[in-house]
Amino acid sequence: MPAWALQLAEVLDREPCVVVTMDLIIGSAPREAGSRMIVTADGAMGSIGGGNLEFEATAHARGLLAQGGSARQEHRSYSLGPALNQCCGGTVTLLFERFEAGSPAWLEELVEKTGKQQPVVLASAIDRAEPCKILLPQADSNGSVPVEVMERSGKLLQGAGETGIEKLETLDGEWWLEMPEAKRKPLILFGAGHVGQAVARLLEDLPFEVTWVDGRPDIFPDGTGSNVTAVETGNVLDEVGKAPSGSVFVVMTHSHQLDEDICFDVLSRGDFAWLGLIGSVTKRRRFVQRLAQRGIGESGLARLECPIGLEGIKGKQPAIIALSLVAQLMHGKEAEHGVTNE
Repeated sequence: MPAWALQLAEVLDREPCVVVTMDLIIGSAPREAGSRMIVTADGAMGSIGGGNLEFEATAHARGLLAQGGSARQEHRSYSLGPALNQCCGGTVTLLFERFEAGSPAWLEELVEKTGKQQPVVLASAIDRAEPCKILLPQADSNGSVPVEVMERSGKLLQGAGETGIEKLETLDGEWWLEMPEAKRKPLILFGAGHVGQAVARLLEDLPFEVTWVDGRPDIFPDGTGSNVTAVETGNVLDEVGKAPSGSVFVVMTHSHQLDEDICFDVLSRGDFAWLGLIGSVTKRRRFVQRLAQRGIGESGLARLECPIGLEGIKGKQPAIIALSLVAQLMHGKEAEHGVTNE
């Protein structure tokens, strides 16, 4: 589920706001097209790249809020050079959308459908005086959506496109077609010790749906990211079987025996995307021997990643181990490891 949609729904429950979105980019820019921030009268969340660009955009958004009135939208261009004291060198166009308090129907539907893992396309007419957003597929668009938008949305839903925003020029004007990431990669994190907590913090708002498991009472910190679900259970191993196919497993509990049992169950089911175990080369050697004795074959043992983390990030502090691991997961090069984690 897109984090910005949840944040927007929460904000609109109590007050109006302005959504600032990176639209057209010419040359270099601090963030990619589709980056958003939500600005209220006294706060902001998200980012379009920081620096003076974000400062100026926030000031303009608050000016729109101060004006009052109804929902509306407008574009503004910014040159990322000396005038803004930025050195990116490009030019960006930002879309400012002012929303009144109260969730619009399209937002409620977006939160509901993405929460149910239903793929949708959010179609936005961006050259009108007021925000115009329609969720597709829609049984009856009443002719409000151009044919080109309907056709392209259908191809996106069939897998012809990736998540993110693309712009479409039609006879009816400019539209954004956005396919929010309805389903994040499932990641099962075993262990809520110092390293586990550091990992969980870094995974917040990243493209993973995290199930964070520990059997010890009162071990989890107060509050987690919207994509992190803490599970305190006396049956830790049961969570291996509950995980969906294609899950990422990260094992870093307080017990070597429990670590081994989790790895055994993961390797036995075989349908996982990645299995990482905190530890050293020596720990891996011992685990491989013991798991082989328990019947795990060579092909399965070869998939056990230990130590975890990207090559070149050295250190045993929890924050460094967490940084190295999360960088590895985001980089997608699971075979590159080298941080001794214990």
